[in-house]
Amino acid sequence: MLMAALSPGPSLAQSPIGVTDIESALAGEPTVKVIVALHPVEAGVAQAGQIAQGQANLMNTVNPSDFQVTQTYQTLPALAGEVTPAGLEALRQQPDVAAIALDLPVEIADVTPGAVFIGADAVWRDFGLSGAGIRVAVLDTGVDTVHVDLAGSLVSQHCFNRTGGCLPERGTESDSAQDENGHGTHIAGIIASRGQTSPQGIAAAAELVAVRVLGPNGTGFSSDVLAGMDWVVANQAQLGVKVMNLSLGGGGYAGVCDQADANTMLYATAVQAARQAGITVFAAAGNSGQADILMAPACVSGVVAVGNVYDAPLVSMGWPTCSDQNTVAGQVACSSNSSPELDLLAPGVLIRSTNLGGGEATKSGTSMSTPHAAAVAALLLQANPNLAPADLETILEETGAPVTDSRNGRVTPRLDALAAVTRVVVGQVTPISGTVLLQGRTDHSGTRIYLSDDPCSSSVTGEPTALTNTEGRFVINASTDQHYLCLQAAKRGYLMAQQDEPKGELGIITLPGGDVVEDQVINILDLAFMAIRYRSSDPAADVNADGQVDIFDLTIAASNYNQRGPVTNWE
Repeated sequence: MLMAALSPGPSLAQSPIGVTDIESALAGEPTVKVIVALHPVEAGVAQAGQIAQGQANLMNTVNPSDFQVTQTYQTLPALAGEVTPAGLEALRQQPDVAAIALDLPVEIADVTPGAVFIGADAVWRDFGLSGAGIRVAVLDTGVDTVHVDLAGSLVSQHCFNRTGGCLPERGTESDSAQDENGHGTHIAGIIASRGQTSPQGIAAAAELVAVRVLGPNGTGFSSDVLAGMDWVVANQAQLGVKVMNLSLGGGGYAGVCDQADANTMLYATAVQAARQAGITVFAAAGNSGQADILMAPACVSGVVAVGNVYDAPLVSMGWPTCSDQNTVAGQVACSSNSSPELDLLAPGVLIRSTNLGGGEATKSGTSMSTPHAAAVAALLLQANPNLAPADLETILEETGAPVTDSRNGRVTPRLDALAAVTRVVVGQVTPISGTVLLQGRTDHSGTRIYLSDDPCSSSVTGEPTALTNTEGRFVINASTDQHYLCLQAAKRGYLMAQQDEPKGELGIITLPGGDVVEDQVINILDLAFMAIRYRSSDPAADVNADGQVDIFDLTIAASNYNQRGPVTNWE
């Protein structure tokens, strides 16, 4: 057998390199995309001519219906096109052909398959979002502070650790979060890698606050984790963190664990403090393969607990506690913990990200799925910085694709970045605002603001959408997918104002006073109405609302004589 393996075959009968995969692809398709490499030509002045001649010879030899050329080259001896089985056989017989291969798909910026699977690449492309301006705290083994893909994102760091100490002096606390394990570096890269030597992070422009709470061997204590959470919240005024990632945990808890023991009680308190500070906390479900158990702090009610799914098919995947065979994209990993408190699923199998010491590494587990979700939260916050933790959790869960865990029949949403961002951007609340001043008054409150789906008319109906304050200011939080045709501002005794198709800040408008009969014109009828009530306290004729109908009210009306409403001169 060894001799047979080493024995050379007939040299003239050899086929061009790389045809086996093409034959397999053609078994299911009438044509496939291929690239054909011709034998190199001699360098020199005539090189371009030789390449063109070689291409032409091949195209003239093989029937165009069997090999449809889609691309020729000027400096490369090659052709690309779509080939049939007959065309493949014809190409194999050509002496000028050196190799044939399936045309390899390529992607931008070395994007990890997890980003494509959850639609993050479409978010970057279609919405231009990358997490810019959003700070994410990563509590883990630390971060490689000099990694080219992370150093520029790092804005603050700290350390709490008793299982190996904190650099540089090996004390239990320091201002250095330098990683000595690699786990935290990998997590940070999934969120915010700049993509130079490792795949681009889901929120590549986000800023990182690194807190080392685990030692060089990846272990630590809840007390260190809690100290890290406490430090972030205590310094929130300076840090401005919006998202916290906890790809760690311990124990096993069924259901909500807020009051299970001292550890979980403190985790619940820390999480509540974080949420009150505007921080959404994401935590890993755990990798022990338990279908009804989560680690702490993932089991805490205020945490977004994240489990693990495949982002691509695999023939086999072995885990310490189980193994999966013939997996499909979106399938829950057998190692991923679950319980009714599990909130999300995200990619976490064979995830490529930043490596301690530079470059990239590949890791798997719910530790990797959690930062996918945290990073998408950063994208949502860039789209709408006013989203509260409860809003983020609701959006991520409601827009996720439903996935059924075969172990327990439980349905959990799988992270969908594109759907989540689309909801925020399309359904985002955008204020319609303005200022309405009342002629002759210092208190401009009480003007009724109406929004309508119908074109403006000379009357208003229904309940007002808003009322102006003392300064005449109004702000209406309207959904950007709602297109209003008219805004009207009405106040008894004044001409009405209006604005067609109101959007954003409308500016300032002053309502002319004196329309006490409310017919949208100031004339003799208004003056007569006021004269009859002269020196009374009738509010219907008291234009300036000083408690008495007097010369000041008549003067206001007279100054606006013959003016008609609605007025539209917003400035």
